[in-house]
Amino acid sequence: MKSTNIRTLEEKKATANFAIGHIYIQERNKYVRADSFPSSDYTIWLGNRKGPGRISSIAADLLKWDKALYTNKLIQQTTLQEAFTPMKLNDGSFSNYGFGWTVRTDSSFGKIVSHTGDNPGYKTQIIRYIEKKKTIILLNNNAHPNFNSLIRQLEAKLKN
Repeated sequence: MKSTNIRTLEEKKATANFAIGHIYIQERNKYVRADSFPSSDYTIWLGNRKGPGRISSIAADLLKWDKALYTNKLIQQTTLQEAFTPMKLNDGSFSNYGFGWTVRTDSSFGKIVSHTGDNPGYKTQIIRYIEKKKTIILLNNNAHPNFNSLIRQLEAKLKN
């Protein structure tokens, strides 16, 4: 995973081909850099946290990570299964959320776990079809309104 890192603003600027987040501004009829608006500049409102807004990667690196999750290289499978298990709530019902993963079952795919992320100008999702050992990784730097439609289209192709 040579293109994945926790980067400062300066490091992001120095990274070749770094995908800057963009937001569509209807009044201007165009996309503009998300960090050109103080209210959307995640570097301001996230402070110096290491997670959201600082971790950057590419789909190829995330696919390597995904493949490693099927082995015991990064984490024991028993521990990973705990992360993929819906949490029992105080009232006795179950959440559809494990430890960092949304969990669901589908008649075509079996167990599916996913994780989303977004910041102004960005929207991302990784969906792991555990039993089929298939994965969708969608990284978007313009928070496109058809993002969810793209996910549904990709998932339909996996069913074929």
